[in-house]
Amino acid sequence: MWLRACTIVFCVFGVEAAAAAHPFLDRYCTACHNQKLRTAGLAFEDLALPGSDEAGDVWERILRKVRSNAMPPPGVPRPPEEVRQDFVRNVEDTLDRQAESHPDPGRTIVHRLNRAEYGNAVRDLLGLHPDTEALLPPDDAGYGFDNIGELLSISPALLERYLAAARQISELALKGPESRRHWMLCQPSRKAEERRCARAILRALARRAYRRPVANSDLKPLLGFFDQGGRKGGFENGIKAAFEALLVSPEFLLRAEHDPAGSPSGSVHRVSGLELASRLSFFLWSSIPDDELLDAAERGALSEPAALDHQVRRMLADSRSDALVANFAGQWLSLRNLPRVERNPRRFPGFDQLLREDFERETELFVADILREDRSVLDLLAANFTFLNERLARHYGIAGVQGDEFRRVELADPRRGGLLGQASILTVTSYPTRTSVVVRGKWILENLLGEPPPPPPPDVPSLPRPEKDQKPVSLRRQMEQHRAQPACAACHAAMDPLGFALENYDPVGKWRDEEAGAPLDTAARLPDGTQFSGPAGLKRVLLDRRDQFIATFTAKLMIYALGRGLDWHDQPLVRAIDREAAEDGFRFSSIVLGIVKSAPFQMRRTP
Repeated sequence: MWLRACTIVFCVFGVEAAAAAHPFLDRYCTACHNQKLRTAGLAFEDLALPGSDEAGDVWERILRKVRSNAMPPPGVPRPPEEVRQDFVRNVEDTLDRQAESHPDPGRTIVHRLNRAEYGNAVRDLLGLHPDTEALLPPDDAGYGFDNIGELLSISPALLERYLAAARQISELALKGPESRRHWMLCQPSRKAEERRCARAILRALARRAYRRPVANSDLKPLLGFFDQGGRKGGFENGIKAAFEALLVSPEFLLRAEHDPAGSPSGSVHRVSGLELASRLSFFLWSSIPDDELLDAAERGALSEPAALDHQVRRMLADSRSDALVANFAGQWLSLRNLPRVERNPRRFPGFDQLLREDFERETELFVADILREDRSVLDLLAANFTFLNERLARHYGIAGVQGDEFRRVELADPRRGGLLGQASILTVTSYPTRTSVVVRGKWILENLLGEPPPPPPPDVPSLPRPEKDQKPVSLRRQMEQHRAQPACAACHAAMDPLGFALENYDPVGKWRDEEAGAPLDTAARLPDGTQFSGPAGLKRVLLDRRDQFIATFTAKLMIYALGRGLDWHDQPLVRAIDREAAEDGFRFSSIVLGIVKSAPFQMRRTP
């Protein structure tokens, strides 16, 4: 079917390129990936050509492994570099052209506002800052994020929590002077004016809350609650009752999109301007659209590239984009785990609640600066600056920083700089009493390189504890003994070198030169033969793999933007976004705009 949709040129060259992939597999892959062995559950003898729907997922997996040089594995014949690159280029081109000719934007299902989105929406509607952590339970997470639509359902117990939250928030909205100034458009002086005033207030709020123009049919139930509450306690009690109804309305709590009437099954169509505005605001602000964005959507302006570009840049510059740092970076970088981190005060005497908050604040300010200044995403790894106050600077051994206020500090010390020199990351990837090369290596593979290792076998033993009178054994020596077990060797060969390079940092991110009374050995060797040592060496390795890092960052941000996981249909779009962003130096805005302009963000498929 896909051949018929191609142009003549693509058919000729696409098929030739696709067919050329099989000799590569026969020479370097099928010795392990055949019907008899089925290593990793894969057999390549009868694999369909790249570009065929039935094999798309397998080809993307092959491409990812060969591109990152993870396959073929060490110890077996490996292709010359030019042959490897030709294979990657041919398969990529075939898959990308197939995606371009047959776009599949996927389908984002109806889902409720998560806890953070609910709190931000209440803030923007009523000028309040509710304690949503006390009001609502935490949301389930999938693919690393808690805004995944398929996990955001509403149980009867959760609905009770939303009802209780609506009652409390509505009461605060009536009592708080700041909140009243936010929503109080009019103040009736006599009874005859009350309903007209209530209608004006509710019309303005409902437009924002429902993310669309409101009709009389939308206002009728809200005014019904106003009338009922007003009979019991006057105008303000009526407003309170109407607010409660609005805050639990499905139009507010649920993000729903609608297919055009008569859409054929499986057809692809653009979302409406108002739906696109809602997607934008929840992506960049974790909240509802403001009036300017709604106005642009109603005028149809978001279909114009220049107008859409303007709105995205305006929204990124707005302080509400701090939500992108808190909710995207906070989950991608595991910062949300910091509040649960505990350390023994005798063993780590400087570590306390204030220092833990400083760890988190440094990384938030650092990521926010890259966003606000529209820097290259590569600066997340390579920046020679950070944000410090006196307490955190003292923890790092950096002089010349005084006071509790954070400020930007240029770094002359090569031991710091970039995410991997920050105590937040180093702390959440350690155990309470020691560092973990496995946890740190796994974190890098999963979050920075997009190569999560498989789960460990169920019978893998933990590291042995030394006997009472036994001389302490270095972590490297313990890991070498652990890795000697065949069940452990393959995964640890990829993880451990990355973790060992960070062993100069202790479990709270302080620098150290020895462990267990012996000098630290941070030399490392990856399965492909790459050798490096220490944090500076690891940083160079990651920057040499910048394409892999950028692709991982884009994929993570795209998952967060769409509220769903990615599949093989989405990978060509990730590559297209990255190619375009490369022309702009991988600036943060270029990747955001690439996602916003992509088919999955602007389109949807009918069931």
